[in-house]
Amino acid sequence: MSGNTFEALLGPNLRSVQTLVQRRLRTSDHAEDIVQEILLRAFQHRDQLRVHAKFRTWLWSIALNEIRSFFRRDRRTVSLEELPNFEARDPVMSPLVRLERMERRAWVHACMAELSERDQAVIRLRDIEDKSLREAAAALNGSESAVKAAHFRARKRLAQIIASAPLGGKRGVAMNHSSIEL
Repeated sequence: MSGNTFEALLGPNLRSVQTLVQRRLRTSDHAEDIVQEILLRAFQHRDQLRVHAKFRTWLWSIALNEIRSFFRRDRRTVSLEELPNFEARDPVMSPLVRLERMERRAWVHACMAELSERDQAVIRLRDIEDKSLREAAAALNGSESAVKAAHFRARKRLAQIIASAPLGGKRGVAMNHSSIEL
């Protein structure tokens, strides 16, 4: 492809390439430099274009590659020492904590097995399934006030069972009947 042909094909497409670069960079500081690089690469490799009808697509692919290249070059790195009070914690729970929680949950459920069926049902509905007082009352065929009282008494009995169980004071199980973790 000759220089004149390249210039004729570039004319109608130049503005769209400039717009693409400005939108992708979101700042015009480097936009003109990137456009110049794109045009230079396109002109250097103009002999690789086989079909003149595909000039716009070819030019845009060069532009996108040049924009990606710019972002790769311009990656700034910051040392962790430069960030004050930066703690990089692993968001995933440690296997030890997960195991302890599983053991504690199994132990509390074993303690729950010592309760009556009604106490188990009210604790399961309110604490495990997180049902509202109205939903629990409907499931147990009782009034809301009766379920509220039954729930309070069931948790109190569960707290007493937990306190008297062999692992009562261990593994962080709460002794207070209002804060038993299930």
